Amino acid sequence: QFLQWSQLEAAVAPTTMRLTLVLHAAAALSTQRRPYDTKVRVASQRSAPLPPTAPQNPTLTEYMRLPTAQYALLDLPYGADLRRKGSNGDQELFELVVPPVKFFFLTVSPHVQCVVDSNEHSVVVRGTSCTLKGTDALVRRINDCFDFRVTAEMTWVDGSTRRIDCSVDLAVDVAPPGPFRLIPRRSLEVTGNSVMRVATNQIIRGFL
Repeated sequence: QFLQWSQLEAAVAPTTMRLTLVLHAAAALSTQRRPYDTKVRVASQRSAPLPPTAPQNPTLTEYMRLPTAQYALLDLPYGADLRRKGSNGDQELFELVVPPVKFFFLTVSPHVQCVVDSNEHSVVVRGTSCTLKGTDALVRRINDCFDFRVTAEMTWVDGSTRRIDCSVDLAVDVAPPGPFRLIPRRSLEVTGNSVMRVATNQIIRGFL
């Protein structure tokens, strides 16, 4: 009986060893950063003509060249908020708080750190980082799973006709965490594009 047991152990040992190696490999893979294989892209443009009755003094050019620190006074729509955080040389630092948006079963509020540069012909806002906030524990995991880039540029025409033009380019590369891995990538991208386009257009209205 002892011999039979020893033979059984000898036969099972290689299988047990292989299973152990597989489990260790799976554990290692689960802690590695997944590739950013889900892409969200939004490009929006909007123009706001000034009515003929708009004040001529200051001129539109003078208005657009006012100190960018005054952007913190803007009344943005739908509960969005632009908070001045200080300055870094010639750049003004802001935090843009976007109203909560729903993405499938999750509701998040993006907080975007921005720098603002202005010159004679344009005002450029660049998002340097984005943190999602919300009550669901999954939100904290998502913050480690995406790369975020956004640039908004405002230009203007100041002549017989006057208008402000704004264009926004947003890119988010995501490594879907947890339950989002079960959703087809194409569905994630289409939904993400739609949600971010709506949020972007809402914010543009506040600047125009």
